[in-house]
Amino acid sequence: MRVVFYSSCSNYFDPKIVHIKTLPSWKDEWSAVAAAFPQHKFAIATMLPAMFLLDYEGAEISKPDGIDVCLLQAGGAEKIARQILALKPDVAVAASFWITPYDWLGLQDAMVADILRQNGVRVVSHRADTQAVCFDKARTHDFLERNGFNCAKAVYVDYDMFWAERKKPEARENVYREYILRQIERLNFPVIIKDTVGLSSYGMEVVHTMGAVRNYLESKKFNSSRLVEEFLDGPQFGTEVHVTKRGQDGSQAQDATVDVFPPLLYSVNQYGICSPKQSVKLGPLTLPRYKCHELKSELERLARLLDFEGIAQVDLAFHNDKWHIIEINPRLSGSSAAIALIKGKTLPRILTDFALEAVQDQAAGPNLGQEGGSGLWQENPPLYLNIKFPNLTPEQMTALYQLDFVHYLCQTDNDAAKQRREMGFCEILIGGSPVPKELLAQLKEIEEKFPQIIEPAFFDTAKKMISLLLKE
Repeated sequence: MRVVFYSSCSNYFDPKIVHIKTLPSWKDEWSAVAAAFPQHKFAIATMLPAMFLLDYEGAEISKPDGIDVCLLQAGGAEKIARQILALKPDVAVAASFWITPYDWLGLQDAMVADILRQNGVRVVSHRADTQAVCFDKARTHDFLERNGFNCAKAVYVDYDMFWAERKKPEARENVYREYILRQIERLNFPVIIKDTVGLSSYGMEVVHTMGAVRNYLESKKFNSSRLVEEFLDGPQFGTEVHVTKRGQDGSQAQDATVDVFPPLLYSVNQYGICSPKQSVKLGPLTLPRYKCHELKSELERLARLLDFEGIAQVDLAFHNDKWHIIEINPRLSGSSAAIALIKGKTLPRILTDFALEAVQDQAAGPNLGQEGGSGLWQENPPLYLNIKFPNLTPEQMTALYQLDFVHYLCQTDNDAAKQRREMGFCEILIGGSPVPKELLAQLKEIEEKFPQIIEPAFFDTAKKMISLLLKE
């Protein structure tokens, strides 16, 4: 059987300017998959930055052993699909990633999947209509509200209608604008103003008064449609849902396997928002006070209603003693490496399992990961911590990786950036013990051995998060 793992990118990307390095390398991880399943043939078809699939240095790709590599050419879903079809896949697995400014790469990969299916290829991918609902935050909110999921109260502000009288001189008043402002006044403050199609929390603002909302909507910041929603106080979390379908057509069946992973606690910035570049993540957390059985049930329901297939990430808030869904991302995520550890496998092996199970291949093969994956919702599961460092040298990354409790490092360098936070960072994943004190000891060991490279703010945040567990 021939398996193709694919992903696309809608941006111009210069590998001489932006560099991504991981330990262990994707070359080693994917080479292990090929070695474990010699009866199958594997190929990777992607575009740079090729997250989760390929390593590269400048324009030079590090090709995994036993795996063919095809760098796809852009030009829309039809052109991309034709390039993948030329590889003659029996099954294709979408490994969609994200990139600024628009989180729409999964939508393009889903359109590619539709074309592949039309040509007889079994594809593991979310549907295009699923991706479209989740890409637009306003549509996501409508879906959640309509289906009875807890979410923040919100008002959608259509930019063109809010300023409609500018294009219609005969209009003396803007009735739509008056209506929208009256609806926003009825929300509980503070509120969050967010772009409906932006990536993650980029560009979000927390606003505390109605006057500040008016000022925002009359400023240059308001240049496209927005969602104004109530701020959900309480801890924020994220997790993933993995859905496996079987059979040649990939149709959703009641016996489809839906794996919901226990949530990871996310730190927030001074505005109460989880920032991708600053967040520390800790978990999985299964404390009784968080009513995890309710979360698991709701996310299983979400997966079936949205007809997931593959990996989807969900952002959450535990607000007023209830779980609320903030955002849904049907793609790989910044938590995927941690989720793979929690599952007791490598991420390449998880993606491979999707392919083999989709065509009901019974050759399970070796695990290729740490022992684990069972009893994920037990009361005291092994804990992992995702924490960030300033950009490190290759020697520093290697030295950190040699610590037996460091499982994964990923560093992004942007040589063209001028601001510190835009230059990139290195995130590391540590842990593996169910005892919070052992995580604290591991942090202390890193501080003692590498005092010159740690960023105290991240370490202080991590210690506070672990201390919450110790109190529990």
